[in-house]
Amino acid sequence: MRRLLIPIILTAGLLPAAAYADTYTITLSESLFEGDGEDSGGGVSGGGGLSGRLMVFFITEQGGRWGRRSPISGPFFSKPQPIASVAVKDFMPGDSITIETWEASFPDDLDTLDGKARIQAILDIDQTMRSHESGPGNVFSEVVEVELSRDEDDSIFLVLSQRIEKRDPPASDSINLQWVEFRSELLSEFYGRDVYHRAGVAFPLPYFEKKFPAKYWPAIYVIPGYGGRHFGATDYAEMFHNRGIEEVAPMAVTIVLDPDSPLGHHGFVDSPNHGPRGTALVTELIPHLEEIYRLVSRPEARLVTGHSSGGWSSLWLQLKWPEVFGGCWSTAPDPIDFHAFQMTNVYEDANMYTTSDGDETPSYRRVSGPGGQTRVTMTVRQEGLMEQAMHPDGGSGQQWDAWEAMFSPRDEETGYPRAMFDGKTGRIDKRVVEHWKQFDITDMVAEDWEHYGPIVTNKVRLMCGTLDSFYLNRAVERFKVMVDAKAPDHDGPGYIRLVEYADHGTLREKVFVNINEEMRAHLRKYDLHD
Repeated sequence: MRRLLIPIILTAGLLPAAAYADTYTITLSESLFEGDGEDSGGGVSGGGGLSGRLMVFFITEQGGRWGRRSPISGPFFSKPQPIASVAVKDFMPGDSITIETWEASFPDDLDTLDGKARIQAILDIDQTMRSHESGPGNVFSEVVEVELSRDEDDSIFLVLSQRIEKRDPPASDSINLQWVEFRSELLSEFYGRDVYHRAGVAFPLPYFEKKFPAKYWPAIYVIPGYGGRHFGATDYAEMFHNRGIEEVAPMAVTIVLDPDSPLGHHGFVDSPNHGPRGTALVTELIPHLEEIYRLVSRPEARLVTGHSSGGWSSLWLQLKWPEVFGGCWSTAPDPIDFHAFQMTNVYEDANMYTTSDGDETPSYRRVSGPGGQTRVTMTVRQEGLMEQAMHPDGGSGQQWDAWEAMFSPRDEETGYPRAMFDGKTGRIDKRVVEHWKQFDITDMVAEDWEHYGPIVTNKVRLMCGTLDSFYLNRAVERFKVMVDAKAPDHDGPGYIRLVEYADHGTLREKVFVNINEEMRAHLRKYDLHD
């Protein structure tokens, strides 16, 4: 067994070093790889060790739900907890790494931590998906409970003894749920490895009835929000088994897409970091689905919907490919106007972490009273520094890094997206903002209203709560003002609606019934629904 000492220099703008120094010794269990084949364990059996990002997550809160949570399921919006990470290379089974100083940590130097803590380590080696806690091949430790002291040298020992296996779609005995995995030529060429489209397909039960052997069906494409996967199709398949559902939900094949990528929710944009995600969807996956299933191949028979990051994606797809999709229902989309990127105007403001008044910029709020009072539980600084602590180059896959992967140019030096703002200071890089501008939906629509106006007024239904938890209502409000000024008396079915007192989580339940009714009405208009 080798024991490696890694005295990494801090790069996260942390507090001065404490008088006492803590050490964290992480061992890669040999038993984890016993019996592995030649190609198992990230190349370990083939002679190379594991290389990736070693992250340590803490929970310093006591009792209640905090005692039941796994630290590696962080970061946590409700109450940010400490995080630290370091890059490792060729980590072999049986080796131990002793870390005196981390490359990056949040919120301060770990030597300043004091009191009880639950700690867990994970080595993220996976390059196929966003989530470190779901990435196949990643190795992690048991949770260790410790008592930390800022007045003593703490020595923490963790053993990477468990490995994450590839997650397969949930098994189902139901005929009306099927899983699709289809190799993308475009994305495989971009990444230089096999990349697959993935989708879950839920069918109305009449699809399989013998009296409808030649009937072709409309399709609803559902894009999950940040962190969501195509596995959500299970819920739609179960929904179709409910008695009387044909009187409530649109009778259409419901296709839940997978927006996951190594850099986060890719938004179905064509970008230098994600490759041609949107183009691959409309030129590869949709034609493939229409080839293998009985789906109507007309735009009015293809509807697209999504919430949060999926709300942004559905709106983007409808605007960029109006010849493919016939209607969009977008709820609480990620910022669609970069003059109101949550609480920041990225064009005019100098810093993401502080407002023009010098206050901390809020990122997440909770409704705390019946009159619409809210309470801030996380600032942009906290969120940004947590992502910085996980991956200083921008590869955490968390929300801000995901947006940069969607909107930023590629940094050829690091191989990761170029940061729109400095992760340590919050300073906005206006050169990167210029690249972001092409994804500013409000500006895009306003500057070419002749093209986009008819799409918005006829095909877009956009909804957001006035108390959105991430302040996304501010961008939707700006978009609505622009559309109302451009087309004050339009008679199309499209609309932008602000729902009073709804937050990010409660909006869907407030508009769900209306969305179903509007989709059914749309399909009936084109003789696609009984």
